[in-house]
Order: sequence, then structure tokens, then C-alpha cells
Amino acid sequence: YQADLIENRHDPEALAVAAEDAVQCAFGGDEKKLAQATSLASSTAVRAVVQGDQETENAYRHIEDAMRRLALMPGQRIMVFVSPGFITSTLWPDTSDLIDRANHSGIVVNTIDARGLYASNVMGDIADPPHDSTKTRGFKASYRVAGELAQGRVLEEIAYGTGGTYFHNRNDVDEGLRQAGAAPPLFYVLGFSPQNLKVDGRFHTLKINLTNKQKYSVQARNGYYAPKSIADPGEAAKREIQEAIFSQEEMHDVPVDLQTQFFKKDAASARLSVLTHFDLKSIHFHKVEGRNHDNLTIATAIFDENGNFITGGEKSVQMKLLDSTYNRLSRSGLTLKSSYDVKPGNYLVRLVVRDSEGSQMAARNGAVVIPF
Repeated sequence: YQADLIENRHDPEALAVAAEDAVQCAFGGDEKKLAQATSLASSTAVRAVVQGDQETENAYRHIEDAMRRLALMPGQRIMVFVSPGFITSTLWPDTSDLIDRANHSGIVVNTIDARGLYASNVMGDIADPPHDSTKTRGFKASYRVAGELAQGRVLEEIAYGTGGTYFHNRNDVDEGLRQAGAAPPLFYVLGFSPQNLKVDGRFHTLKINLTNKQKYSVQARNGYYAPKSIADPGEAAKREIQEAIFSQEEMHDVPVDLQTQFFKKDAASARLSVLTHFDLKSIHFHKVEGRNHDNLTIATAIFDENGNFITGGEKSVQMKLLDSTYNRLSRSGLTLKSSYDVKPGNYLVRLVVRDSEGSQMAARNGAVVIPF
């Protein structure tokens, strides 16, 4: 927490406290060495922030992996995250992205503070007591208390941002697990599209109020981070497709039908074909030099019954259709086929289609059983 104050928030007091610690510990109390002590304190803060950010990134990647698996599961999806919390430093935008991913996948995250009901660690760890000087003792105690409070903030944000419950300041963890494993009786998903969005990377607060006078409480995310730059359209499209592949939600912007076929090569292998049929009448084309232009991206993923990714692929179809061809395909539709080698078993087929002109998307789920 103190390193974050020094490195990311440029807090002169926190740096002065760390420098005084360095004077006492590394330079034997020689105040003439203050400049060297300040440099040592600053470099130590950098290392502490980098290490902390790496640990946070690691935690987020594991959460994302769990979300990808959970998004493919049937029914209402709940994730329980038990943690003492952590300092997010500059990674709050990553926290916001994590909340977005959960909401897009229909996942409610319930969090449990593993510290339970704890007393503030004013004097430091009794097993490894700090050697604070009289000049820094009070400051260091306040940093420890503030750091403990900051650790729980990320648990609260993730829970409230996904419609979940934040269980904290209690030692009955068995009750916490019981509550965390239960689906919320009712929750709402609200969408917000900011007008005149500023591309500044800053946090913008949101507040949700109930219009009636009943004594209800609202648990919702506190805001959002604006992008730091305008996203490249190609990269944004790839990200949309990837997120849709690892979701279970079906989308119907583009009229698409999914069918599967298979034939067994032998007792241990089979050929699984995925047929995608498009109704072109609802797809937006752009007229260029007498031809109807649009590009379709078709992504397919095959998962086993446990949600593990087995195989998949992506195709791009560039259409530059004459009016006569367009009229014919508008009546018959367009069918594309993708084939994959798999073993006998139970599979979930996830199909995602995106067109470039209208940025419309479709997503379908299909199940196939290949007998042994």
C-alpha cells in the first residue's frame, strides 16, 4: 500500500517516511545520507509495486480461466471467490474488464473475505514485528490500517459489479459459503452508453438511485473506465468474437442456423462437420461499383462435456456479389462447412458469426454425441 502511494500516487509524505526508515535501517541513522536513503526508498517502492501487480495479474488470469469454463456450463452460473483481497494499484481498469466479462457471460461472482472478522494490524505482524522509528511509527500504523481496508475494496467491487454478495467482517465461513453458493433470487442487468465519451482512460462514476421511497439498498458497480485510445476496429472485432466464443449466451443479430454431422473413421476417431446456414436478407451490404460488399467471420469452437476446449477454427468470407448472385443467395441462403477430427464423446459446439459492415453478431450452441 505504501509503495503504491509512493510510485503511483506520488505521495511525498509516504516517500519521506520510507526514506526515514532507510536512514535508520540502511545508513545507521546518519541523516546526511538522506538523499541516498530517498533513492533507495524509491527503487524499493518500484520493486514492491511490480511484484504486487504481477501477483494481481496472476490472480486475474486464473479468474478469467475459471470464467471461460463456467460460461459454458448450463443453468445459472455462480462463481465463489475466497480471498483476503489485494491492492490493485494501477490495475483497476483490469478489474472493470473482469466485471464486464462476468456480466457478458451471465456469471454472478460472490466474494468472501478470507480474513473474517479481524482486528486492525496497527503494530504490525507479531511474528515479524516492524522496527519503526519514533518518527515513522504513527505513519506506518496508518498505512497498515488503510492497506487492510483497501485490500477488501476489490472484493466488494467484483461482487457488487456482477450482482453478487460480498461476505465480510464475519467468522462463520460455513454460512458465508452457503450464501455464496446460492443463486440471487432476483437481479437486474442495466446497460449504460455514455454520450460524448472522452478517450482519457479515467474513471467515471455512476450512481443508481431508486425512485420510490421504500427502504431498499442498491448494490451496483460504482463506475467505469474510459478507454485510453480509440480501439483498432480489427482488434475490437477479434476481441468481441473471442469473448462470444467463451460465452454461452446466444445472439440473433444475424439469422444463422447451426447443424452438425459426423462419421466415424474407426473406433477411436471421427470427423465432425459444422454446417452454418446464413439468411442474407438480414445482413447489411455496402454497394461498391455495382457489387454488394460484406465480410463474414465464422468462428467455431468444440468443447468437451467438462468445458475443456478441444479444437476449433475461424474462417473469413469476403462477399462481393453481383445483384443477380445476391438475389439468388437471398432466396436460397448461404451454407458453409467446417470439419474437425475428434474422438468419440459428448461435445458442445459453439458458433459465432460477425459481419463487418453492420458489426452484427450471431452465436449458437449445439450439442453432439458421437458414440464409442
